[in-house]
Amino acid sequence: MLFVCTANISRSPYAERRAALMEAGPPEAGLRFASAGVPGHPGKGMDRAMAAELVSRGGEGNGHVSRSLSAAILEAADVVITVEFAQRLRIAESWPEHVAKVFGLHQLADAMERSHTVGGGLEALDGALAIARPDSLAWDVADPYKRGKAAARACADDIDEALAVIVPALVGAPVRAGAL
Repeated sequence: MLFVCTANISRSPYAERRAALMEAGPPEAGLRFASAGVPGHPGKGMDRAMAAELVSRGGEGNGHVSRSLSAAILEAADVVITVEFAQRLRIAESWPEHVAKVFGLHQLADAMERSHTVGGGLEALDGALAIARPDSLAWDVADPYKRGKAAARACADDIDEALAVIVPALVGAPVRAGAL
């Protein structure tokens, strides 16, 4: 699962690391999480405010190195999750061959919450995607970069709320009712 934001320094690395923390499935579930930015700002560490939010929620904010989205990164991903509709459009424009596996974070969470597919993994993903509503600007996750601690906390809460639906559904665990 590949998370994509603009620079790969705030939202997508936070989502990548939080999803890994939330994964409660067996190792054989094989979920892997990664992140990239479109257009990206390669070689930068995680934004301090978002790293602090990650640490406060049991994660590690150090060690992230940002990267730009590429065809090779997209090729390696089973599903791509954007945090803004504009990022989805950029991917569709630059890599139209991968657009079928690109979804908005809240679009996917909404579909997973409404889907009643049992078992997790690709079966749960396929069931949710079959009923997914169109993505839109209304489901964007606000960019907290250089907006202070309150913006970082609101962003982290927004991402966590969506991941609380997506991650359990993918590992076959019960989705928390009303998580969205």
